[in-house]
Amino acid sequence: MIEVKIDGQRVAVAAGTTILAAARRLGLEIPTLCHHEALEPFGACRLCLVALDEGGRQSIVAACNYPLERSGLSVETGTPAVWQARKMSLKLLLARCPGVKVLQDLARQWRVDTADLLLTGDGEEECILCGLCVRVCREVIGKNAISFVYRGAERKVSTPFDAETDLCLGCAACAYLCPTGAIKVREEAGRLLIDRWHSDLEQALCSECGRPVVPAELLVQMREKAAEEGVPGEELLCLRCRRMRAAAAATALPVPQYGPADSFPARRSSREEPDVNQARKGK
Repeated sequence: MIEVKIDGQRVAVAAGTTILAAARRLGLEIPTLCHHEALEPFGACRLCLVALDEGGRQSIVAACNYPLERSGLSVETGTPAVWQARKMSLKLLLARCPGVKVLQDLARQWRVDTADLLLTGDGEEECILCGLCVRVCREVIGKNAISFVYRGAERKVSTPFDAETDLCLGCAACAYLCPTGAIKVREEAGRLLIDRWHSDLEQALCSECGRPVVPAELLVQMREKAAEEGVPGEELLCLRCRRMRAAAAATALPVPQYGPADSFPARRSSREEPDVNQARKGK
């Protein structure tokens, strides 16, 4: 264990713990749009910048991917230099995605002047290149259906050759983690569509009502995984039919039969409770 100081508070953490994790242990909130506990740190959005003092040598670092390796380090999360750096990072994100609500909210909260904002695109872009979608697809789902392509101002997240790929299972984990809502998932004529990845996936149907439930490829992978772990397969049901079956099973349970009230022993009143102290004295 090592001991560091964050905003004047001392905290003991294991060597290698990031500044962000240590700060959250103290209840200190550091803003970030590219971090998730289930994924490897990436440091893309640069909104979690903090001031680090290493024996007199000061620097501005990203809290989400900076590991604390030794005792004696001091971190400040709210100095003027830190806020100036965070605001500049936010302005750069706004220059790419001026219409994203989460960025607009932060700009109002931080009182960022956007009058001199120079747009780098058409103003319709919603992807801030945080990399959450790429990392969850690779690290959690075990696929590489999407990745960063091109460089500089043309950099974006896309599928190989910017075309439909059979690696996409339609799990929608990417859309779930996307902080800006850039990834849209929709259903149309029983198929699941993710336009950003050119995905057009057939869905498996509920065996009871015939409604689409889950992408067929994802269902295959889930059942293969369950078979490997020795978990028996289940009938595919949508949420509505599953609830209806559960309700039907509950109503079919036998109703408990109780006897007349006088068949139960009368509850002793508090006045009839024995005096424990008196009983001890009697002994």
